[in-house]
Amino acid sequence: MLKNSLVVYPTSRAIREEVSKKRSFNQLLEKYISIGDFFQRVVLDKDNRKFIDKNLKILYLKDAIKNSSLEKLGLSSDFSTFIKQSEYLFRFFIETSNEYVEFDTLLSFDTYTLYSDHISILKTIHKNYTKLLQDNNYVDNILLPNRYIINSEYIEQFTDITINLEGYLSSFEFKVISDISKQINTKIVFTLNEFNQKNMKLFNVDDNLDLDTTYTIDISNNKIVDSKALNKENQTIVISPVSSQIEQIAFIKYQIAKMIKNGIEPEKIAVAIPNETIATTLEMFDSEHYFNFAMGRGIQKSRVVQTLKHINKILVDYEPKDDELSKFLELDFDIFNCLFKNHWNNILTKDLFDEIFKYLLSLESNEEIKEFLEQTKISLDILIFSNIGDVCDQILLKEFIKLLQKQISSITIDDINGGKITVLGILETRLVEFDGVIVIDFNDDKIPKISVKDKFISSKLKELSGLPTLNDRENLQRYYYKRFFSKAKSIAISYIDDDVLVMSRFIMQLFPNYKMYLEKKDYSSILFNTKTLNHFYKDIELDIDLSKKEWSATSLKSYLTCKRQYYFNYISKIKEHTISIKPQNYEVGNIIHNALENAVKENNLNEQYISNYLAKEATSNPYLILELELWKKRLNRFLEYEKIRASNGITIDSVELPFNLKYNDITIKGKIDRIDKYPDNTYEILDYKTSSSLKIDTIKNYKESKDFQLEFYYLASRDKMINDVAYYTLNDTTIKNEVMLKEKIELLNIHFKALKTTKVNFKQTDNQADCLFCSYKTICKR
Repeated sequence: MLKNSLVVYPTSRAIREEVSKKRSFNQLLEKYISIGDFFQRVVLDKDNRKFIDKNLKILYLKDAIKNSSLEKLGLSSDFSTFIKQSEYLFRFFIETSNEYVEFDTLLSFDTYTLYSDHISILKTIHKNYTKLLQDNNYVDNILLPNRYIINSEYIEQFTDITINLEGYLSSFEFKVISDISKQINTKIVFTLNEFNQKNMKLFNVDDNLDLDTTYTIDISNNKIVDSKALNKENQTIVISPVSSQIEQIAFIKYQIAKMIKNGIEPEKIAVAIPNETIATTLEMFDSEHYFNFAMGRGIQKSRVVQTLKHINKILVDYEPKDDELSKFLELDFDIFNCLFKNHWNNILTKDLFDEIFKYLLSLESNEEIKEFLEQTKISLDILIFSNIGDVCDQILLKEFIKLLQKQISSITIDDINGGKITVLGILETRLVEFDGVIVIDFNDDKIPKISVKDKFISSKLKELSGLPTLNDRENLQRYYYKRFFSKAKSIAISYIDDDVLVMSRFIMQLFPNYKMYLEKKDYSSILFNTKTLNHFYKDIELDIDLSKKEWSATSLKSYLTCKRQYYFNYISKIKEHTISIKPQNYEVGNIIHNALENAVKENNLNEQYISNYLAKEATSNPYLILELELWKKRLNRFLEYEKIRASNGITIDSVELPFNLKYNDITIKGKIDRIDKYPDNTYEILDYKTSSSLKIDTIKNYKESKDFQLEFYYLASRDKMINDVAYYTLNDTTIKNEVMLKEKIELLNIHFKALKTTKVNFKQTDNQADCLFCSYKTICKR
């Protein structure tokens, strides 16, 4: 008789690896199946009830919690929040069901009634939920342990079953396997180490087993039929503390290069990430296309996700900088207003729901993403517009957008163009062997991973009642990591070491001599060497005649302060940039200048006009509100002083007067803030200053001056009878004259002669105090 065996593996990846190993052999392959699919096929509901849809489950649970004191469980009845938190309840109910633990049992062990309120509330919700399932002829995993039958028709097609176990079996799962073993020869293959000995109680075999040994247990005859000690190979181990999340990406690349250099093939290298959100960052830096992502590539960077996220952002917390992203995303504001803004606090209707999805689908060109969006639409349509529970009457558009964001953010597309090095979560490493393994984020806040199953009652109560405890879960994770490491020739681990984050305690438990493997190294240059502006760190010499360029007082000040700064700004045209939406000093100054210019031009230099103008500017940037309110009060003093000047016959002759002229064969240009005319037909040039720390050059220090703005203004106005040039300080409403005007013009002549050059070395300033607020200090390594 031809043998027809069924072999169960923990994951589909493990199956693919096993098939790959046997490709070169001329033999018939067994039937392979993952353990999740196995349990779905071998277990049926005794009354053949339908399995409930995942979204309908949430509706039933929402109905089941009515009149429950959810706040005592730390949960919210808000629909969009409840969608996320429902997972806590489902997982807890499944856990108690899989271990055949009744709520009354939990109450009996709660001797000090510390959790009696929690348990009673959970019991009521569970009762309501299961009644809804029964009344509507549904079943789910919560009811199945007490309602299942074995699918004999499926298992009888096989001559024997072998289950490769990695991890724990619940009481329900082992009961199913035991039932199957009575009908067909069934074996379990597992590897024993110090972290998974709890399963021995289920298997009911000899306790005196050797650790680090793979055993095959014949469940049908309750005996061990094979054992094999694990080979302990010599391993290269590196444990590196790094300073940041980004540096861990560099650590990965460094270790990959090192492993390949030592003879490990790229296909046999894996990167395990405890939190899959870092996969997005890893993608960003994968310029070499090293990686293939077992979990698929996220679509967070797609236009549809970015647009949806941006819409939510500007409706919840608008900032002026959001306008740039709106332009980049080509956001249609007619559609935005019609579909989103006008309905943000209204109940979601079916028509609006359909129009929103029609819009989102129009944004996307990737057919795979569009297919997922269509599936999401169908799923949410059932969830929101089913009549069960009257949920439709409770969902506002803004809540729906949060729900939609959550659904879409979980979408991944297959990584069909990935590289040779596998990136995967720890669960995907089960029964898969790699020669080189890299694990990052080995910090105590991420490893061990916290389970939501431990939310409602204490670990002590769980231990007494027979439920898995926090220690059981941590041991399971320890087991996975030990198995992952034990099969490798080269191991590289990194963790972030700073004032907040610390190394995971797992490192000490998995590697008792971990200190001998610690290796501190700076990996950061690996990511950025190819992008650094190396020539900026060297001498920059150009054959150039600077007298041929046009000069403003600002560009001259930059040149005299630091020739390198001038080169970056005025020759290389590397413009200053800030991502902060908080006002820069020059921004506030520009607003004040514009306010005064417009007030004079419109003959409205009064308190009301200035107040209205500043209020308008504050609306466009809310971070300016306080700053401009203070300026309103300061400018009130300025306006009073202006009245005094006007009463003395002083008039404003011109404001923001541009000039462009030749002086000593040098072209100078600029814009004069203000020129006042006195009754004796003399003129005064005024330069508005908003700074509170203005200092006037004196006989002692004018030779070191680099600011010649008033001198430029004076030279541009020599056709008038200039009596004074001065700074008009708006902070304290004082006029401070340039007392060294003549001397500074002579100094300016010297500087202009020096601009007649043939070659210039644009070297950095020697005075590093000038670098403190310079926009280019980063690329100067200052």
